Parts: sequence; structure tokens; C-alpha cells
Amino acid sequence: MLKGPRGLLVTLLGAAIVVAGAIYFGFQDQKGDAETARLFMTHAAAGETAEAHALLHASIAERHSVEDLAAMLTGMEPYTQINFPTFSFSTTNGQRTAALLGTGTTDSGCESALQFNLLNGEITFFDIAPLCRDGATDA
Repeated sequence: MLKGPRGLLVTLLGAAIVVAGAIYFGFQDQKGDAETARLFMTHAAAGETAEAHALLHASIAERHSVEDLAAMLTGMEPYTQINFPTFSFSTTNGQRTAALLGTGTTDSGCESALQFNLLNGEITFFDIAPLCRDGATDA
């Protein structure tokens, strides 16, 4: 066992590696969750409802069919800018949860507030308010 300054240095270096690893892997998960939310928005706007539906957690997908989702998102305009500046994530008992808050903007200038909650990378809740449809703007 190392004692003195050398032991302290090894202990601090080990702790720094553990903290850096936790931050790195945590942010990688958050990046993946943001990508899942972006994919959902992209598929929905393109009319690829089955692909968007596949990104939903089973608890949501069982209650809302592909047809239900299509009816909710009919006429959705593509969002060309999607940002999630606010996020939180945690892992408890092997379950990773994430909450993403942001905005989406279309080419026509319509802007929506976006909220996504995910469990292990699958969407458990989403809110797009207002939903930009067929060239409408919020101006």
C-alpha cells in the first residue's frame, strides 16, 4: 500500500478517473436520448408513423396504436432545428431515466416547446406545444 504524497496522488487520480468515466458515459446516454427524440420528430413529420411508434416505450405503445399516433400528428410540419438545452438523467436500480426540454423550429418560423421523458432510451412521454402543422406559424 502506498503512503504519503504518492499514495494521495494515486487515490486522487483513481477518484478522478471514476468521476470522469461517470460523466462521460452519462453524457453519452443523454446524447442518445436526445437523438431518439430527434428521430421521433423526424419520422413523425415525414409521415413514418410506424417508425416513430417503434421509439415509444411498450407502456405507451400498447395504449396508443400507430393509427392513434398518426391521427395526433397528421400534417406535422418538419422541424429543421431541434435543441434540448435542458436535460436531466439518472440511473437507479439499472433503470436509466431522462427528461429533455427544448424547442423545435420549422422553416416557416413556427416554434414549439418540446418535452420528452425516456426510460432506458424509449419514449415514455412527449409533448409538442403547439404542434406546427402545414405551414402555420406562431407569430
